[in-house]
Amino acid sequence: MADDLVTLRLDGEVTIVKLSAALDGFCAVLAALHENRGANVRWVLAGLDYGSAAATAEAVPLDSDAERHIPAMCDDYLQAARQVARGDIDPGRPLLRAVRELTEIADESTPVVFETVDDEVIFVAPAASPASGSQVEQQQQTTKSLGAVRGRVEMVSQRTTLRFSIYELVYDKVVTCFPHPDHKDVMREAWGRVADVTGTITRDVATGRPISIRQVTRVDVVDEGEPDGYLKARGALKAVEPAEHVVRQIRDAG
Repeated sequence: MADDLVTLRLDGEVTIVKLSAALDGFCAVLAALHENRGANVRWVLAGLDYGSAAATAEAVPLDSDAERHIPAMCDDYLQAARQVARGDIDPGRPLLRAVRELTEIADESTPVVFETVDDEVIFVAPAASPASGSQVEQQQQTTKSLGAVRGRVEMVSQRTTLRFSIYELVYDKVVTCFPHPDHKDVMREAWGRVADVTGTITRDVATGRPISIRQVTRVDVVDEGEPDGYLKARGALKAVEPAEHVVRQIRDAG
């Protein structure tokens, strides 16, 4: 069931120290989630990916009343992240406070992503504190647009949902992609190869670096040519004299 899962993802360069702090913060957010609804649940690990340091937690109900609250709790997870991103941080609400504290580890090299199956909220910098009043700045951390990104497909996972990671060729950073389930066969062929991935791209506003691609519509494998293909260029220019003699004559004439 997809509506009982929440994911915390760290993109970019992830140190062990940051990972440890992120998991501690994730635990605090999960505790605040079920306290917010008064639901009796146990959070269990449903997925752990190292490609972009993603941890997925599944809400297991401990009574019949808790079961009906789980979809709303997972929605609360994303809504709380959106509120914090807008700068709407009420210190009297434990869930918002826990989300805000978790964003403290976010920076351009390690974005922090709050993710569900349907959507995600990305922080490339800590959320503004209530006293700073930087709501506009918080709204402009990332931007979304349709487009394509070229990168090498390094990791494919379908444990909780079909996703794959590419190392984008310009910045050499991980970009997490969410293809349609029908693309499963294409992904098998694309693994380890360079591909153009088309979809809705989330980018860091400050640098333009792509962070994730959702609603992927196309995955086109790029023909990289033969490894020794450059050798076929030898002798492309026909001449009576050896090439080194021609080059020497041109040099001397100059």
